[in-house]
Amino acid sequence: MTEASHAVPDTEEFPFRGSIVWLTPEQGGRATGPPLPRQQWPYYAATAYVPPHTAATGLASFVLRDFQPGAWRSQAQGRWLVVGNEGDQAVQQGSVVVITEGARDVAFFVIEQKTRR
Repeated sequence: MTEASHAVPDTEEFPFRGSIVWLTPEQGGRATGPPLPRQQWPYYAATAYVPPHTAATGLASFVLRDFQPGAWRSQAQGRWLVVGNEGDQAVQQGSVVVITEGARDVAFFVIEQKTRR
């Protein structure tokens, strides 16, 4: 599946505002560093979990947008792609969402504001 075939409409609500911190390759993060969103796909879609859960117990699809391309730390917006903000994926102000690529942690998204539910 190509990036162009993914569908996350700009009209979809991104209820979480916060800071994204990307791990360096030395910390086990992405070998290529922070992602660079493309004009036709201005999102970063991955999997994520909310501690105390782990990649093995609470993984779900998560999407980020409006982060500074290539920056190790920046403001961003996020949302769960399929699941709601409930159960294992429930977050509130101050929660940390661990962004993963497979079972590897690559970033931390700290929720500073939640705009719904």
